[in-house]
Amino acid sequence: METITDILKKPTSKNEIQFIGPADEALSFDHSKIKFVGEGNTLIVERGAKFKDTNIHFNGNDSVVIIGKSNRRATFNVSVWNNNTFFIGRNYSFNGRARFILSEQKNLFIGDDNMFSTGVVVRLADPHLIYDAPTKKRINPSKSVYVGDHIWIGQDVMILKGVNIGSGSILGAKSLVSKSLPSNVSAAGSPARIIRKDVFWARPSVHAYTDNETEAAEHFLDDRFIYREGGSVDNHFKLIEKDLTNATSGAERAKILLPYLDKHDKNRFFIPAKMKKKEPLLKGLFSKGE
Repeated sequence: METITDILKKPTSKNEIQFIGPADEALSFDHSKIKFVGEGNTLIVERGAKFKDTNIHFNGNDSVVIIGKSNRRATFNVSVWNNNTFFIGRNYSFNGRARFILSEQKNLFIGDDNMFSTGVVVRLADPHLIYDAPTKKRINPSKSVYVGDHIWIGQDVMILKGVNIGSGSILGAKSLVSKSLPSNVSAAGSPARIIRKDVFWARPSVHAYTDNETEAAEHFLDDRFIYREGGSVDNHFKLIEKDLTNATSGAERAKILLPYLDKHDKNRFFIPAKMKKKEPLLKGLFSKGE
């Protein structure tokens, strides 16, 4: 096992730390550490990233962690095991430490401009085994999680395995997110459900607002945070997951994901809301007569 508290220090174990981006952009790594237990792991950090109270634990072999840059600090614990891939894009913010727990060779992908409150947890497994009694077949496989761009994740939110979240959405405090959510919705509860559609959010905090600032914030001036189908790719997250699953090495998985640091198509992770199926009119009439 090797623990690194200086991110610029080259590992002495059979693991690797790589830096990308302009050489003149500074890194900071305050009260943070990287732990390598296995080998063949790769940490890729974009210069300009700032870490505070962050722990990156490689508990197994051949995993890849990619972290983009932000003008705000990254504050999280990420634990990977064997053949996991963790990706977080640019311009994130953390109001407290988040926990990202990857399992069973699955992946966690987080896009750009996401805002994490304190106590957020994302996990890809239950994690213990559960079986169907009659067939003795396992019924709780681990699943990857994909989070789009510009999502506000409230205090003490937990996101569970298999969830995809479309860009622009809001997850209310203490929500348990066990099902996927479309773009530009507000969801809350345990389990989380959609409480409002067609909403968006902006970063400024209202804590210190005076009357003038409150009045000025009554209307937003543009639609930059409204995501639409135009220019989006159908089942984009599924396509990324397929590519990562088919990759035969950590280097190949990194090659698949690194371009997403520079891909900034606004609607790239748009997920449409599902349309409710309308019951036939006659069915409704007959049911009333029963």
